[in-house]
Amino acid sequence: MAKEKHILEKEINVNRIELAPDEKIPYHTHKATRYNYILKGSMSDERGNYVPGDMVENIIGSSHSVTAGPEGCVFLVIWRKD
Repeated sequence: MAKEKHILEKEINVNRIELAPDEKIPYHTHKATRYNYILKGSMSDERGNYVPGDMVENIIGSSHSVTAGPEGCVFLVIWRKD
């Protein structure tokens, strides 16, 4: 199960997410534009594979599923509070 820690809440929200090795986040649609910044490990979705240092933009209304790599994945999720 993904571990989530809320880091900042003002006009911008930042959460730190930890996924276990090969953990999957089911297909979902974003209600706000979100940016994922990969810190450790890797993850993939229908658009590609992401490693530390990658910033992934998921625009409002976009949909995808996520799978962590064999070493798991730690990433920040950043979005504007509307």
